[in-house]
Parts: sequence; structure tokens; C-alpha cells
Amino acid sequence: MAGQGVDLKCCKVGGGTGTEPRQCSVKAGIETEREKHTPVKQDTAWEAVLKAMATGRKRDYVSRGIAQGWKIGQKAFVKNYDPSVLSSVTYLLYEIKWNYRRRCWQRWIRCAGGEHAEIYFLEDVYKKLRYDPFVHCSITCYMSWSPCGDCCLKIIDFLEKMPNLSLVIYVARLYWHKEENNRQGLRDLEYFRVSIQVMDLPDYNDCWRTFVDDEDKYEDDYWPRHFAPWIMLYSLELQSILQDIPSCLKISSGMNQPPVFSLRVDKKQKKALASANPY
Repeated sequence: MAGQGVDLKCCKVGGGTGTEPRQCSVKAGIETEREKHTPVKQDTAWEAVLKAMATGRKRDYVSRGIAQGWKIGQKAFVKNYDPSVLSSVTYLLYEIKWNYRRRCWQRWIRCAGGEHAEIYFLEDVYKKLRYDPFVHCSITCYMSWSPCGDCCLKIIDFLEKMPNLSLVIYVARLYWHKEENNRQGLRDLEYFRVSIQVMDLPDYNDCWRTFVDDEDKYEDDYWPRHFAPWIMLYSLELQSILQDIPSCLKISSGMNQPPVFSLRVDKKQKKALASANPY
């Protein structure tokens, strides 16, 4: 025992002779030795991802400027998914579908500043799928703004732990589309098997039917045909990003004035952008 560093000092215990070993010290010494040789439990890949996302952030989502729910109100959807308006709030609607008979899972997330909605989205998906991380499923996201470059990297890191999950992202607008970090992030997502598209009219109608609260709807369908010019402009710009050619979309905005959109395409860009959605 002494060779293991166990304390064998004596003390009086009850009515003993005073030469009994100190059982408490012996036990403590044994436990210390066990701790030395017991391997520390390693986090699973999923736990590591969640901890990395949570580092330095408050767990109170209200204090993080985030709200979420099952169904979004009609006014909130129409206002925040209008591509002609540069909203300061980010909404993210998403649906999980499994490859077997099981009810789809729909949620909406809103971020009004501070932490980006994509972070909460990843945490939310983790909570839903953590007990079966290798399940085959697909997720479709409808975002009012495209993810920034940093969020794109976090999404990729997350998907690396989920080999059987497919992700499709539809966006109403492009977030700081001239920033190279954001442009590269979108290209990285596409390279990592993530489909990225600008929301088209059928996508708006699908969102209307799937995510908007039935009690709020003023009609069964939603076809905002007046969005067509902005859908075209953002589609062309997304093509320029994914094909790694110079930006062709310019957006100017002033105080208390609606944003002005303009398109500048040279000969090189015309050919590259031919596959964009025409209007």
C-alpha cells in the first residue's frame, strides 16, 4: 500500500488501541490513485459541436435577442421576406423531413440583433436529432437573409458530424453580398453539398402554406408577383457569387429612403449569368 502513496498514519478510532489504520485516509488515497488511471470521458462529436457553439453565450435566448415558435404571423412573414426591403431582423424558417413515415418538424426563428439566427438553428437541430445523429433526413431552410461567411463555416462543421443529413437553403436576400468573406462562405456551402437558391414565387407560396399561422392568413395562397424584379436581381447576383465572378448588383440606400437596386453586367458576366432565373 505504501508503494501506492496510501496514507497509513494511525489514529484512535472508538475504543481501539490507537494503532488502527486511518480508514478515511486510506480510502481517499485509493480514490486518488483511481482518478489518476481512469480515462477522462471524452465528449462525443455532437456534444463537442454543441459546446463549441455555446461557448461564451448566455443560455437565456431572450437575452440573446432570439425568439422562436411553431407558426409565424402573416404580417411578420410578408414584412420580413419582402426582398425589396432591407430589414434589420433575420427570420429563419425550417422543416425537417425523415426518410420514413414520420411527421415533419417545422419551426421559425427570429434574431433581432447580436447572435445570428443560424446559431440557434444549429442548436435547435441538435436537440431534435441528438439521440439519433446518423438518421437519414433532409432540412429545408427559408431565410430572410443569406448566412454570413462565419455562419457558413459553422454550418459546414455541423454537417460534417451529420453525414446522412441533406440541407437546402432558400434566401430572400443576400447578406452583404459584396463582402468576399460572405461570398466565399456561400461557395463553400455549395461545395459541401448544400443547395443555395433565391426564393422564387412557388417558394413564397410553400412557406405561406407551411409556416404561416392559419388564423392570420387573409387567403389560402400567396403569390407576390411584384417581387419578381428583386428575385431576378438577387438570383443574378447569387450566380455571380457561386461562379466566382465580380459582383453585378449594387444596392444604394439613404436615410428614410427606399433602397435603389441597379445591375451592372459586362460581356464576361453575361455568359456566366445566362443560367440565372429569367424574368
